[in-house]
Amino acid sequence: MSYAVLSCRYLLAGVFLVALVGKLRSRTAYSEFAAATGALLGVGDPTARYAALTTLTAEALIVCALIAEPTARIGLVLAALLLGCFTVALGRALRRGSTTPCRCFGASTTPIRVHHAMRSASLGVLALAGLLADLTLETHSYAPAGVAVAAPAVAMGILLITRLDDVVDLLR
Repeated sequence: MSYAVLSCRYLLAGVFLVALVGKLRSRTAYSEFAAATGALLGVGDPTARYAALTTLTAEALIVCALIAEPTARIGLVLAALLLGCFTVALGRALRRGSTTPCRCFGASTTPIRVHHAMRSASLGVLALAGLLADLTLETHSYAPAGVAVAAPAVAMGILLITRLDDVVDLLR
């Protein structure tokens, strides 16, 4: 069970790290993310900039918390809460008929669709499952061989999650 929890933590940390880097890779990327945030939330520019900055700060905190063993549970709770917020915001935007691109990972120009909200909801459930599993563990010990087996699976999961639009388009 400890490898499942470790994999869950590192998968979530990797997804949030890719999202953070994608949004901060350039001034233009950040501006596009802030504009998309405002459009998705249906708010004006000052509120959108505040929400965008708050999102980036939360993502950075979550990455750091998930990586460090003593703060992993806090990271899982924060991840679940932020992903819940993302799910609600995307769901509301979809109900309004928004065609704003999902700038979750920076550069995408694909308009939001149901699978974006489902991705956030699924990752939120994963964070909660990881937290519940972690609460059942008495110790956290990892053998190098176990980590070596888990690492490629985590990397593949991060790739599939962050490139979901490409996967969905490929399957159409």
